[in-house]
Amino acid sequence: MLLCRRLLPRVHTPIRVYAQQLIGSQIRGKAVSHSRLANDTVHNALPEAVDLAPMLHHTSRVEKELLERVACISTWLPPQVQKRSAKVEKMVEALPDPFAAYAELRAQDKTLAASLPLPILVALSEKATKHGLSTIVDGIATDLLDGIITTSNRQLRVATALLSATYHNPPILDKQKIYSLLNLLYQFHALSGLSSVTISALVKCVVDNPGIDPYDVKAVDILLPIFHQSLTNQSAPRGAKSMSYHPPGDIFIAFGLVHKLIIFDRDRHALRLFQTLTETCHIPAEAFTEVYHTSAKDNNFAFVVRSTLVRACLHWGWYHRALDIVVTAIRTRVSTDIALTELALSTLHLALHNASTNYFKQCTWLICHLINSADSVIVPDSMIRLFYDKAMHLQDGPSAEILYKNTQSPRVIRTMKYPLPRGYSLTWLMNHLTITSHNMHLARTLAKQVIDEMEPIPVQDRAHFIALTASHGFSSSARTLWERYSVGRDREAVLGNASLMLRMVSVFSKLIYHTKAEIEEPTSSQDEGSPSTASTLEERQKLLEHLLQFAELVVGAFRMSKGSPEETSHYDLSSLARAYITLGRVSEGLNMLKALLQRYEIPDIYDINIALSAMAELHPKKAVGILKKMVERGIRPDAVTFGTIIHHAILHGEMRLAGYLIGRAKELGCEELSAKTTASLIRASVNADGAPKSILKENLQRAWEIIQSGDVSSVVHTPNTGKYCIFASLRLDDPVMAFKFWEMLVKEKTEWGDRKQVFQRRLIADMIQRHCQEGALSRSRGRQMLAQLKERRVLL
Repeated sequence: MLLCRRLLPRVHTPIRVYAQQLIGSQIRGKAVSHSRLANDTVHNALPEAVDLAPMLHHTSRVEKELLERVACISTWLPPQVQKRSAKVEKMVEALPDPFAAYAELRAQDKTLAASLPLPILVALSEKATKHGLSTIVDGIATDLLDGIITTSNRQLRVATALLSATYHNPPILDKQKIYSLLNLLYQFHALSGLSSVTISALVKCVVDNPGIDPYDVKAVDILLPIFHQSLTNQSAPRGAKSMSYHPPGDIFIAFGLVHKLIIFDRDRHALRLFQTLTETCHIPAEAFTEVYHTSAKDNNFAFVVRSTLVRACLHWGWYHRALDIVVTAIRTRVSTDIALTELALSTLHLALHNASTNYFKQCTWLICHLINSADSVIVPDSMIRLFYDKAMHLQDGPSAEILYKNTQSPRVIRTMKYPLPRGYSLTWLMNHLTITSHNMHLARTLAKQVIDEMEPIPVQDRAHFIALTASHGFSSSARTLWERYSVGRDREAVLGNASLMLRMVSVFSKLIYHTKAEIEEPTSSQDEGSPSTASTLEERQKLLEHLLQFAELVVGAFRMSKGSPEETSHYDLSSLARAYITLGRVSEGLNMLKALLQRYEIPDIYDINIALSAMAELHPKKAVGILKKMVERGIRPDAVTFGTIIHHAILHGEMRLAGYLIGRAKELGCEELSAKTTASLIRASVNADGAPKSILKENLQRAWEIIQSGDVSSVVHTPNTGKYCIFASLRLDDPVMAFKFWEMLVKEKTEWGDRKQVFQRRLIADMIQRHCQEGALSRSRGRQMLAQLKERRVLL
């Protein structure tokens, strides 16, 4: 090494004259050492001498400049930036100087661009493919296949360079061009010019394509002999060395290729490749020893090869490949027989134990298919619970929701009752259904199932689980769970949780309010003097007493668990104040805040918001007056402060006051109001009585934009908001907008047979039918919407 280092400066490295002249023009505004320039030039110089003089002699001045810039490809280097940065993305969008010059030259004269010296064309092809410049790659490939690039030597050299584009995922070149370039090399017997890495990349491109492309079939016919030959020299070791051996990437690709050849109806080629993998010991003997009890129709070539491949994949830990083979085998069969079912279950079991985000969606499809199979397939309970646990580990809530929805379908329940998630995954699923996807029907079903089946909830999750059920209106389930876990050794986890107490008080205070309203204002259709009405009123009064007693029980138990006010923490006292105010006991709530002042603790913005909420509920204008004094004294209100007063102002019909508060919030920098406030504003804006239709239409369109752009996990994306927007759309005689709101906010969020949703679907369908008959709506669009609504209407 030292000898080489001493002799290296004496080695003569010829540098092209044109390269020396272009160094200064390429590197502008950068102070680079002469040694650096020399090294860059040597390592990037073109492999062959290039003479541009003949081309420059017959070209215009503009074309000469472009040619000189294109020749800079010999010394062009990409910017030294980190991968996946914004600069690299801009480099791909805005072509660097040599490539931009080539694109401009080609746009002016394709023949001149195609007649560039071969080393320059090859360098352009290689560097463009390496750095993902699809415009340049596609342009060179088009000129090559159209015959603009002439002579076989030039065509073969450029085609070989272009095929390296398959390294990118997805490939830069489309399938048709890849096959055409391969066919060109095949016709001239020049496939040997492709490196083994390029061959593997081309085959991998075919294997990774989930569909069936005719150009893939043709490309495989060309590549298979070369790729197959390369596998014969890659044998797996035997003995002790086999313990630490892991097959190379080509073997992994070959497993997928065997599967792909069966799909392409190339059984003979698949068998030969399968035999080669067996002879090189990459399909272990254990893969052949396992025998399934199969019927006569299952003893066919495709099933035998696929099942052996699956077991070999599991042996090497290629769970993704095994899943892909099993899923394809199931999709190509009319029915799922016993042998394939057992293979699918064993594959799914191992795949779930080693699950990753890359192939968990395939696990979801497979387990749901087995559950819904018409052949009465029973998936083990342990596998169902394992799926939920892995979904929680990977934070894949939609997949867990899909599985739970399938297990609760009426057809599945009639044959098999599958278990719930267990442990922490149970609360995680409830959190996803209520907070993220807002699927209230499934969330209500889950809460009821937890109660009916006595499914235990972990101690640490009990308060959170019950709070989720209470905050989303499942009052009966929340009460049952609270009463179940408010006794026993771990009762303090429920009784002493401030968040749970507030959620319970909130939901039952609404029930108390509505029950009082029904007692004070009975419906006009009932005769107040009739016996039935008297009994109904008596039942409601008893219900009201029970609700009041339970709310008092929740608050009293919380207060008892915390001890005297002197021992209670600041946060717990504030929570008690908020609970009392919510129940209408304002004086007791203020007494809790006074206890804080007596302890010389300064109230924070949370405490102030509690007091303001109590006042805003009764007198929004007085709450605004206090808000103004807060600002004058230097106390900065937050978004919750404004949102609370705006919400109550809307409930009192004070729309001007709400508008003033929104403007004032923006002035003070509170531009992002809470989701609840946004939901209240949407409901108020689409139900503004007496407003012109033009304004209502604008408000409805604005509400749609807010819902589309907002977070799907917010309270804006709820069926309740959808209900207001649907009826507002129907009042404006706009069935298309009503359908959009129903599809986004109601369709998958409530039970299909829910009385309110059935009524909404019927109203929308009636208006769609009328609009189609009047010609205001096309019949094709009308049929699409009616199909989604599952409503039958005659469109004349």
